[in-house]
Amino acid sequence: MTIEGELGRLRVGDIHPVRLMGIINLSAESFYRGSVSTPESAASFAMRMVDEGAEVIDVGAVSTAPGSPFISEDVERERLFPALENIMDNVDVEVSVDTQRASIADLALSRGASCINDVSCLNDPSMARVVAEHDASLLLMASRERPGDLLELKDIVPRLAAAVSTAVESGVDQKKILIDPGIGRWIPEKTYEYDLAILDGMRSLRSLRKPVVAAVSRKSFIGAVLDLKDPAERLTGSIAATAIAVYNGAHVVRTHDVAVCRDAIRIAQAARGGLRRSGRVELLSTTGSAEELRCILDWVGVDPGAHDILWKKGSFLAIAVDGITPMEALVIKQEMLAAGGDAAVPRGALRCDPSADRAVIFGTLAQIERLLGKLRLQPFCLPSIASEIESVLHTDASRYRLAGNTASGQQRKG
Repeated sequence: MTIEGELGRLRVGDIHPVRLMGIINLSAESFYRGSVSTPESAASFAMRMVDEGAEVIDVGAVSTAPGSPFISEDVERERLFPALENIMDNVDVEVSVDTQRASIADLALSRGASCINDVSCLNDPSMARVVAEHDASLLLMASRERPGDLLELKDIVPRLAAAVSTAVESGVDQKKILIDPGIGRWIPEKTYEYDLAILDGMRSLRSLRKPVVAAVSRKSFIGAVLDLKDPAERLTGSIAATAIAVYNGAHVVRTHDVAVCRDAIRIAQAARGGLRRSGRVELLSTTGSAEELRCILDWVGVDPGAHDILWKKGSFLAIAVDGITPMEALVIKQEMLAAGGDAAVPRGALRCDPSADRAVIFGTLAQIERLLGKLRLQPFCLPSIASEIESVLHTDASRYRLAGNTASGQQRKG
């Protein structure tokens, strides 16, 4: 279930460096004055950010900060397009336009922008169609009636799933859709506790199989935790929140502070390591690591001989397997049930539907080890699948080996 996508020409996802998206605001109403530019100075803003490591510039002309005044389409157009032209003439990176209006998006994409950042989550019914017509990328932020009005991941994930489906049905390329959970106090009810919970639970967004964009820069939840009302004072907290977002799976970081975030992002990505994947098999999650359980068992004072038995019963895992046949999926489920666990298989597996090519295994480590013994005795490709499952169960230092482009930070395209 490797996540892979495209933001314009830029490849984003699990196997690529975390990408930096620099923010340029053309709205004097923006909550952070340090990000506000005039159309004349927008190019110099963009060039500085690119020099600092930004691979995407996100430019917007309408503030969505709480209490911001209504900005007409004419004013948005007057603010945006002179600046967009200056930016496009001076930098050779991807340019995203932050707008909720399909008419503005149409013009921006016609003039060279490669992505639309829609914080309304397709509130304009024509937005997805316009993006599709230009074969552009689309960043969807979780929203229902107003931008950022969803409080919890239990509502954010299904809303984003529905918006992704709408976009695809309208012709947007699956590979060119990115998602943003909408961290920030967009509405009064969304207090800092909700934002912290979203930040902590960002891994759940992986279920949507789209690159995740983290937009936490200098936001109010940082001010609330640190008692800092002025966004200008929130840089250190902003860096910390950004690193947490990356460790929890963000593929793109939208920031006002490109240079100072760059190194924090690299460390966070290095610490989260690469995917625990081998061929067709990926470890999705684990509860109760071997190291943690061994320490707990020592604290309990169990007999030393019981360690190897008990920690395997206490370590619960979820493992995805893809690229298999329906018959192999059914055998995996049957053998996992016999081992005391379970497996989810597609509805079409019993009909031998070729698209039923995956399964998710659930169980304790002890149950999965019993499964592996059974699979090694089976026909088809099941013995090799057993070997791939075994390889993702073991963590070693190679998981943290830096890819060449991650270590250098120099490769931008491709």
